Amino acid sequence: MSLAPRTEFWTVHRASWAMGLFALLAVLLTIGDPGITMDEPLDVRPGRTYVETLMARGLGFFERDTVNRVFRDNAEHPPLGRWLLGIASKGCQPIELIVLGKDTTNPGLYLRSGRVAPAVCFAILVGLVTSTAGRRYGRAGGIAAGFALIIMPRVFAHAHFGALDTFVALFWTWALLRLVGAADAERPVRAMAWAGVFWGLALLTKIHGWLLPPVALAWTLSRLPIRKAVPALAAWTAVGLLVFVAGWPWLWYDSWDRLVGYFATTGAKRTTTFVQYFGRVYADRDVPWHYPWVYFAATVPLGLHALGAIGVYHGIRERAHDRFPFLLLGTIAGFLALFSTRVPVYDGERLFLVVFPLWAIVIGRGFGAIWDDLDGRRWLRRALIAATLAQAAGVVLIHPLGLSYYNALVGGLRGAERLGLELTYWGDAVNGDLLTTLADLAPDDAPAALAPTLVPQQGIVATTRRLARRGIVLRDEDAVGRSEWIVVSRREAYWKPEIRALVIQPPVRLIVRDGVWLSGLWRRGAGHH
Repeated sequence: MSLAPRTEFWTVHRASWAMGLFALLAVLLTIGDPGITMDEPLDVRPGRTYVETLMARGLGFFERDTVNRVFRDNAEHPPLGRWLLGIASKGCQPIELIVLGKDTTNPGLYLRSGRVAPAVCFAILVGLVTSTAGRRYGRAGGIAAGFALIIMPRVFAHAHFGALDTFVALFWTWALLRLVGAADAERPVRAMAWAGVFWGLALLTKIHGWLLPPVALAWTLSRLPIRKAVPALAAWTAVGLLVFVAGWPWLWYDSWDRLVGYFATTGAKRTTTFVQYFGRVYADRDVPWHYPWVYFAATVPLGLHALGAIGVYHGIRERAHDRFPFLLLGTIAGFLALFSTRVPVYDGERLFLVVFPLWAIVIGRGFGAIWDDLDGRRWLRRALIAATLAQAAGVVLIHPLGLSYYNALVGGLRGAERLGLELTYWGDAVNGDLLTTLADLAPDDAPAALAPTLVPQQGIVATTRRLARRGIVLRDEDAVGRSEWIVVSRREAYWKPEIRALVIQPPVRLIVRDGVWLSGLWRRGAGHH
């Protein structure tokens, strides 16, 4: 399908900025609502170290000894996302100091300041999705695509967390869309070289970037004759690999061994994660093949899926002159198929978050098609807008616990509980509301613990400033037996027998959505309703 006329493009351009700004404000205004997730300190701390070391050492940052010291304990992922987190954490730290006071518990990581980086990247992603869908399918389709991405509850939730997943979604999507445009450019070799920069950025974010070359090969060969495709792909590959190596000083020394070690961290050397799925607990490599397909189907509002289905229909009908929807659908299916194999899969949708911005563009195609069909029927267009806006109910009602969202396919959160699906997985439900109750009720220096804890000092990281001022510091779950106050997150795959026995006692406080509790506070021997 041809792109929209230039006059329309500028209208779409303004809409893209508006949707991106709306997404940014929506996240920034709610940035402190979810609890601290377990990966945030693991990603923000190295980022702060990068920034502090660069400021202290200047070009000495790139010397072997400094590189070894800075990257040795965090080389399981490339550094781009952590650089962004470090810059945001250090840059916004003065504001957090004014608003919340000194960070004395985490210690000094200013994690909520780090969250500004994924918020900004989410805004860019929304603008990118809006622009792409709008230029192809009209302004209405573009706005619908951007709006759909914002109101996908789990995607919106991830935009709040100082972790790598939103960065992966942005840079992978950006690299893919740059590739698409480059293959159709008048000078494809030069355009593909520029697109390679974005592939390099995707490689620097997480290992997911290595899934782009097969897509690049298939798309470029389908768009260009072989005599142009080969040099274009060579330019794309060379530039992308150059950006990857140049952007990760860890690979400058002992390069081969470190590159092998990087790929090995995704294999046998990694720690096994356990997953609750339909009432059973699985090791991450043993999860049934349909896990990613179920989570893709069950974590997007049903009305958006309906618009996406219409987008698929029109993509198939128009396949002769517009292959772009096939690229999107093939990429989505490829990601889901990959995670249907023995590749470790866990944490619901988190590891394949990339599929959701691509699906949002397909949703925009569906909306745009209906919008065009309703030309001249104003009241029906208004009904379409109202129905689409109504899909935001899920993200509003579940907030700030968007990672616990399920749609009507499984009966919502209540249905997920009945089916034995994972109700929460990352600690976000241990939020300020729950911990304020602990600070209000517990005496100074009261012994308290958090369970389950999957990484060392997860309890300390979850401790709020108010608790710390009272001398109450959450310990990890090995201290549950010595603690009077116990905070429980409902990640049941990791519950030990003592936690299962505890939670059948009356709680002091529960955090509840749709009649399902997601985190709670208990006091030994003195529970209250």
